[in-house]
Amino acid sequence: MRKCVLIITDGVDGITGPIRVAYLLGKHLVDVGFIVELMAPYVEPQVETEFVNAGFRVKELGLKPPIGGGLGHLWLWMRNALFKIHDIDLGDCMSINLSFELHIKSTIFYAQGYVRDLLSDLVREFPRHYRVAYRLSLPIIKKADANYHKALSSSTFVVANSKYSVEMVMRRGAQVHGIINPPIDTSFFKPVTNPSNDYVLTYVGKETQFNVLRRIADHGIKIVAFGSKVAWMPRWFTKHSNIDYRGRVSDDELTKLYANARFTVFPFIHEPFGYVPVESMACGTPVLTYNKQGPGETVINNETGWLVDTPEDLVNMAIKLWHDGYPEHMRVRARERALMYDESVVMMAWMDLIRRIIGQ
Repeated sequence: MRKCVLIITDGVDGITGPIRVAYLLGKHLVDVGFIVELMAPYVEPQVETEFVNAGFRVKELGLKPPIGGGLGHLWLWMRNALFKIHDIDLGDCMSINLSFELHIKSTIFYAQGYVRDLLSDLVREFPRHYRVAYRLSLPIIKKADANYHKALSSSTFVVANSKYSVEMVMRRGAQVHGIINPPIDTSFFKPVTNPSNDYVLTYVGKETQFNVLRRIADHGIKIVAFGSKVAWMPRWFTKHSNIDYRGRVSDDELTKLYANARFTVFPFIHEPFGYVPVESMACGTPVLTYNKQGPGETVINNETGWLVDTPEDLVNMAIKLWHDGYPEHMRVRARERALMYDESVVMMAWMDLIRRIIGQ
């Protein structure tokens, strides 16, 4: 096998989430002498420049969706149920597939959960017209899910982003060869000296249980929320007197929001890993969330945050923490926990895996 690596990703709008994994990994590989190519359905021009400057060769497939945002990425995932991607020559390079949208058998496939599982959990929170669209699209969703799993299960090595993702893969009858968690930049996400502690922070997105946040805010707890609007965000959310919705924020502002919060509350519907709890802990802020899926693995109950089982438990615990506080050492312990997910640790795990495969 040549000393070259092809990294396959979803459409590239920016260097966040799984795209950041691709960017960091590729940079490490370039630095140690590998030829690295990025393959994606599309790459936005300003982001392509960043990849090229980092030493990547960029190969776009010309599959720009007709709509933007999360629905555009869902469109690409479903497109592969109807139109298989043909004539893609992976050559004799090692291939690493970090993509949901390109169902391509690879040397290493990075399992990050299944879109069908996500949709089946989210549909319970959807407005009625979205639920109708989901039911009508179910045959295509099942086909896309099957194509994705076929590419995963036929790859040489499967690596998951969490124990929960391992369970989802094995439940479908495939083997997983290891776990490598996503990376966090703990030199950027870091504590401040004297946090204000005068609000609770939350993230809002497609996975959010909005009614849980409403119940917390109704008890007089000040909530600061960040994240892009989703189509089914309730109208009351931006009008509630105890909710300060900031929308999308810069990375610098996000770090300040994490570090100054009394705690972060994360009432999610479906989350195989979850960057928010780890970023919050990196800033020294404990996290209140559910004892399941990815956040149930990253947060340590009563050490770096609090894990509960039901929405009622989460609301009650939020009220208790707001009024009674918690031991200061939990902030220190949260930071220590987040260091386990630092970019240097995660990239070392990836490089060790790649070297082992090349050495076989």
